[in-house]
Amino acid sequence: MAVREEIRLAGGDWSTARAESHVTRSAVTAQLLRVRLLLPELADAAQHAIQATYDMRAADSTTTLQEARERAIATADDLVAATGAALAG
Repeated sequence: MAVREEIRLAGGDWSTARAESHVTRSAVTAQLLRVRLLLPELADAAQHAIQATYDMRAADSTTTLQEARERAIATADDLVAATGAALAG
């Protein structure tokens, strides 16, 4: 998503990156469903991590894109930590 948005913000042709992000989104959606079914206690954290990634699409500058990217990374790290705690418990 970050690469796609960097290309878009630079005014480049981002159609290929957009198509690739759609493939990735489909793969992520399938994994989100799996998490919801197998570890429902992680559903909110997983949804939050995915939404943080999608929020990069709203960036109107490279600065806001970088901030959104950092938030997405942090929420993914939070999901990993929550998963570790859930599996250890």
